[in-house]
Amino acid sequence: MYLVLIETSGNQNYIFSTNKLKENIGASELTYRAGTKWVLEAVEKVSKTHPCLSLFKNGQQLRDNLLNETLNPAIAPNNNVGVEVIVSTSGKALLLVKEEKIAKEIIQYVTLKALKEAPGLDICGVIHKFEWDNHNLGEINRKIHREFANIRSQKPANDLRFLRLPMIDECSTSGLPASLIDNSEINYSSVVSCSKRNYSEQGLERIRELIKQEKPNLNFPKSIRELINYFESESSEREWLSVIHADGNGLGEIFLKFEEYIKNDNKTCAEANRSYVEKLRHFSINLDICTEKAFDTAIDAFEFSNQKLVTVIPLVLGGDDLTVVCDGKNAIKFTKIFLNSFEQETAENQIISEIAAKALKVSRLSACAGIAIIKPKFPFSSAYQLAEKLMQSAKEVKKKVTHPETNQPYPCSAFDFHILYDSSNVDFKSIRSKLETKSGNIVTQKLHNRPYVVTDDKEIQETKGLEWAKFHQFSKLEAKIKALKAKDENDENKRLLPNSQIHEMKAGLFLGKSVADARYLLIRNRYHYQGITTLAGSEDSLFQEEPHSKIDVTGLLDAIDAAEFVNLEDKNNEQKA
Repeated sequence: MYLVLIETSGNQNYIFSTNKLKENIGASELTYRAGTKWVLEAVEKVSKTHPCLSLFKNGQQLRDNLLNETLNPAIAPNNNVGVEVIVSTSGKALLLVKEEKIAKEIIQYVTLKALKEAPGLDICGVIHKFEWDNHNLGEINRKIHREFANIRSQKPANDLRFLRLPMIDECSTSGLPASLIDNSEINYSSVVSCSKRNYSEQGLERIRELIKQEKPNLNFPKSIRELINYFESESSEREWLSVIHADGNGLGEIFLKFEEYIKNDNKTCAEANRSYVEKLRHFSINLDICTEKAFDTAIDAFEFSNQKLVTVIPLVLGGDDLTVVCDGKNAIKFTKIFLNSFEQETAENQIISEIAAKALKVSRLSACAGIAIIKPKFPFSSAYQLAEKLMQSAKEVKKKVTHPETNQPYPCSAFDFHILYDSSNVDFKSIRSKLETKSGNIVTQKLHNRPYVVTDDKEIQETKGLEWAKFHQFSKLEAKIKALKAKDENDENKRLLPNSQIHEMKAGLFLGKSVADARYLLIRNRYHYQGITTLAGSEDSLFQEEPHSKIDVTGLLDAIDAAEFVNLEDKNNEQKA
């Protein structure tokens, strides 16, 4: 028996290497097809026991095909089934194959298809021989992933496919060697960019099919231009776009140690391997379902036009990954709803919750997200890179909130955000360094309190790091925004705290703690309303020492920046149970 792994590498760079949204959508679709449709086509070609396996319009039909015993029959040493698909998802497939020749044919078909249809996509396959009745499939899975990493490191760099000798013109979007002229825009285009654009419509159509069951009348813009045109026609206030990148916490470890979390006691090796295959397939499929349902729920964060156009364009949606470009005004609300819904969906899903309970000692999963809010003309690829860095910053929660028994990360969702007013510098470290004060190499003061935790306090009561999580709760940011937006009871057009005074406090933050606190006390004594004390971190100060550190932190600047992007009156903005 042979275990076959086919996987793409460098997906984020491949998808987001250009500033053309159409190419980003097409690249995402090509990555998806590499691990799904093309793999299933290869299985159909080399095996007569898998008719119509590759015929599907959306993720649900793909999942139905994989679970259909007629289309995807179970492999065993004593039957005539030559191939069984364990996992088939975006950019990755795992198969059981009886003959090495067939395994090589499947890999050859998929990689050749990628070379023709998706030049620039980095994909390869690995084959590992084992004995079904004597070897643990979980251990074999870990070995084949290590082999994949070694083989990938030995491959020539992807850029070597596109040499420039003799000298030729450059593609106007990707910077790669041009291969043709786009007469519609009089631009030089590379074969990579052309292939991505050719699949953009299919990518959007697949996502449309995905949400039809829940929201049959909704549609997505086909381009940022269409999204911006909608803003301009509906409201002059809609002048922000956002790139959001979300990723699950701890899923990689769960997949690699999967056999530890399933009941295989008193089973023979063959029985344990069969149980591993079935449960791994079901876990992978249900993870897709939970992510898609969370996305469906989060769509309600956006207003719909008369044409049922929803102001979000999903680029990556599968497994535990989500990347969208959307209306910046509702980006924070969308992200919060998505993260809370992802937790809820995984908690209610029997298969996911059972595995999570054994792996994490908590019967649900969590995720983190980064939100880059930008002006429409800002380069999209740079915005995505910032969103990814913000997501990684949000994953600090994995180190801070841990299980009291195992000291491993406790399922807790969080997000980090940045509103890019100045496009001159988009480097994450540079952005944050301007908001920090250091003594030598040690940070002593922060003018931000990010990331923000969105998991409800009652869900993390027993954790180590509960104080840190409460200190970074999103509800604290909402309370500060509420104080900034508070209106005079006698005049709805008048704020209790004038903008001029808010700007005074904001400017004071950059002049040092003593100046900032002095300005706050002066303004607090001048404007007598109860809510103004919410802006403070501690008594008589805008700052408060972060738990388990000696860093003075203020959340005032976060509240001022985010006030425009958080609608406190919207019921959808409330944290879901």
